[in-house]
Amino acid sequence: MGKYYIKKLATQELGYRNGVPGGGGRYIYVSKKCADFFPHLSVTQLNDTVLIPVIPPFANTKVYTSFVYHNDKHILPDGSRDEYRLYLNKAIDPERKFYLPGDIIVFQKTEREEKGEMIPNYFLYRFEAGSAHYEILNELVEASGIKGGHAIVEASFDFLPEIPADIDTVEVIIPEEVKKEAAQKQQQIIHEEAEAGKEAVVSTTEELEQIRGAHLFNSVSFRDFVLLGYGYKCAITEKVIVWNQLNNLEAAHIKPKAHTGSFLPCNGIALSRDMHWAFDKGFITVSDDYKVVVHDEVKNTMLKEYDGKPLVVPADPFFKPDKNYLKHHRENVFGLFRHSGVIRNLS
Repeated sequence: MGKYYIKKLATQELGYRNGVPGGGGRYIYVSKKCADFFPHLSVTQLNDTVLIPVIPPFANTKVYTSFVYHNDKHILPDGSRDEYRLYLNKAIDPERKFYLPGDIIVFQKTEREEKGEMIPNYFLYRFEAGSAHYEILNELVEASGIKGGHAIVEASFDFLPEIPADIDTVEVIIPEEVKKEAAQKQQQIIHEEAEAGKEAVVSTTEELEQIRGAHLFNSVSFRDFVLLGYGYKCAITEKVIVWNQLNNLEAAHIKPKAHTGSFLPCNGIALSRDMHWAFDKGFITVSDDYKVVVHDEVKNTMLKEYDGKPLVVPADPFFKPDKNYLKHHRENVFGLFRHSGVIRNLS
């Protein structure tokens, strides 16, 4: 038994204008009655967005795409939009014509708990008119009573493929249009954080999560983006241990989560597990010119060989460590091992 979102695609959302394709962008219009199937988006944050992982029907890859609540009706005096859209990027919708009007798509959501939060993956399937099981799905859509060709059902669809057990080890794809949008959002969040103050006092959990970028990213998408940005190699050692789908890399937060640290890629560095441990304990830090700094009290250890070593920094500014976050690490984490070695909430 699983929970599914079923949608019969229409011409408008697939970019058809006057019966001709290509007149507009391509997306999936999601009814408000079905929006809870996807991650929560805020009514108070203008055009709130989350990046969600979609496994398309034609490849065993995890493709990130944007789920957006266009909500200016509730925020701007002259706003008129109040709708949810899941955008079809090129990696989900090859050549902008993989999905056609009248097709029925099915999203299957799987979730697992990681560090106290439920992390979803969305498996996408397509059924053309006349294909096997199309009529079964069409009847469910028509019986749902939700206008626009939507349905949320709990059922056992034995005609869908079995969910692979290794989904978190498949290739991650971040299309350029998704990265471009995320980069714009990242800069906006950094600006809002700076305006609020480096140690912002916020009144609600939602305000805190927005500053951290948690609406846009979660712990898994943070890891996926950071490791991809660093080419799946440690930024300090430039090495990685790999065996089949396993490796020893982790996405380290520069400004710790306990300090309202962001989930944004620019607050992350790809590090091997031992280097991540040393970074979190304050044995090492990073200078503004992106060089490793080893604490004086541990220069008699193996870490000495990395002192002054240039960090391997992604060329793409989107992934490059933010200097304000690096400063925070130097001032609040570096040398922590001399005390407790435990990152605690800042008072």
